[in-house]
Amino acid sequence: MKRVIVLYNLAERLEKGVPSDLICEQEITIIVPLVVELLKKRGYQVEALKADLNLWEELKARKGSFDIVFNLAEAFGGGNTNETVVPAMLEGLSIPFTGASLGNMSLILDKEKTKLVLAPYGIPTAQHVLFRTGREVLNGLGFPLIVKPIKEEASIGIYSDCVVNNEADLLRKVLDSLAKYKQPIMAERFIRGREISVGVVGNLPDIHVFPPLEFLFEGATSELEKIRSYEYKWGGKKEQMVRADLPPQIIRQLVEYSKICFEATDCRDYARMDYRIDPENGIYLLEVNYNPGIGPNSHGLNNTLTKMASFEGCSFEDLVERVILVAMQRYGLA
Repeated sequence: MKRVIVLYNLAERLEKGVPSDLICEQEITIIVPLVVELLKKRGYQVEALKADLNLWEELKARKGSFDIVFNLAEAFGGGNTNETVVPAMLEGLSIPFTGASLGNMSLILDKEKTKLVLAPYGIPTAQHVLFRTGREVLNGLGFPLIVKPIKEEASIGIYSDCVVNNEADLLRKVLDSLAKYKQPIMAERFIRGREISVGVVGNLPDIHVFPPLEFLFEGATSELEKIRSYEYKWGGKKEQMVRADLPPQIIRQLVEYSKICFEATDCRDYARMDYRIDPENGIYLLEVNYNPGIGPNSHGLNNTLTKMASFEGCSFEDLVERVILVAMQRYGLA
């Protein structure tokens, strides 16, 4: 019987951003019990462990009593920051765990550095300018632009007013985001068109790519509203996700790009790549997501990776176990 610790953080303390940012952190209270229950039903010995301020001592004391950690911690210590502390501890204690390493997480958390790493591999991304003070210049970058913090996930910091059409609105949004998120802010050329996501599970040389998924934006009154804003994703409505109907050559290109992104950024076990496709079928990578949300599309939850896995008949339960098994195989434990 394999022994698994399901590691999670419950963000109850706001350390950056705005109070509503904590909404997205609460789904973990639904996901963890479901994961524990399904793994027990599949014959695993399972225990949940909170990534609180005693985590180092807890892991050190328990080392050897479990085989692998299923790392669902998206922050550390009860706040909404310091996610990289968790893999650092696990690596420091030589404890096997699922998903992103410290190095992979640190790279991908920075959207600009991810662009720079992937550029030599031929991965197309939208032009951007990085704002650290608000006094930077656009250098010819035209409007509309989308404004986003460079080190946030889950659409945090991306709101319906983040697509701007002039310098006055740009400066207002940049200064507001700098004050709230205390990190550089990216202004990126807004790509009109379709928003697509592609999921990956496995490790080299056996990387599997799920069929692409498309986000729909019913009710949007203009192209500029068709974004996965925080309101769209966490505003209480179910995200509109369907299997993407794309030409075969576009699907092949998305699969190729996604495999390159996975390998070039040192992803492990599972990841998700988000893209925009313009009306001329030009593809632009938005970001790489390590440890993408892995919950059911029930219980009031929306999970992109689980949805695209379902296109191949892979259930939420199957996907959770699949991630654990590919991680164990990577460590030579399977």
